[in-house]
Amino acid sequence: MLNHEWVLTAAHCNREDIQIKLGVHNVHVHYEDEQIRVPKEKLCCLSTKNCTQVGQDIMLIRLNSSVNYSEHIAPLSLPSNSPSMGSFCRVMGWGTITSPAATYPKVPHCVDINILHNPVCEAAYPTMSVKNILCAGILEGDKDSCKGDSGGPLICNGQIQGIVSWGRFPCALLLEPGVYSKVFDYIDWIEGIIAGNSNVICP
Repeated sequence: MLNHEWVLTAAHCNREDIQIKLGVHNVHVHYEDEQIRVPKEKLCCLSTKNCTQVGQDIMLIRLNSSVNYSEHIAPLSLPSNSPSMGSFCRVMGWGTITSPAATYPKVPHCVDINILHNPVCEAAYPTMSVKNILCAGILEGDKDSCKGDSGGPLICNGQIQGIVSWGRFPCALLLEPGVYSKVFDYIDWIEGIIAGNSNVICP
C-alpha cells in the first residue's frame, strides 16, 4: 500500500475477482481493523488498460474507497534511490514455506536476503531480460520468496525496492535467486499515475 487509495503489486497477479485485504495477519482470524477493498482501477506499465501483456511485471491498483490507517495498516515508502549491491532486504508473504511440496502458513513469513548483481540472475536464467529488475536472494540457497508470495514487497531500509515477480521452482536453490520488479526504475510512472497523468511514459 502506497497511500490511502493506491496499492502496488505485480501485473501477473491481475485477475477479475481480485480483493485487497488490509490488516490481515493470520488468514484464519478476523481482526477488528481489517479492511477489504476491490479495485476501482487497475493500471499496468506497458499498456495502461491491459494487464495481460507480457513485459514489465508491475501494476497499480486504485482502491474503490479510501483505507483507514491503524496500528496494523500503514503505507510503505517508495524508494529514494536504487538499492546498493549487497544490501540486506526483507521479503514477506503467505507463500509456501516448503517446495516442491507446498506448505502454506497461516501467518506471513519473512526472510532476509541480499541484493545481488544482475549477472547472477542472467547466469541462472539465460533467456531473461534484466531490464527493470532486481536480482535478490542468498547465493548458497536456502532463503527465497516462493509460490504464493508474488506481488509482495521486497523492503530495504524501510522502503519498497522490489515486487516479487518470479524465480525457479523448487525455490531457494543454489545460485538461483529470485527476480523482483525494480520499483525505483518505475518511480516517475508510479508518481505520474497517482497524480492523475495517464499519459506518463513506462520506462
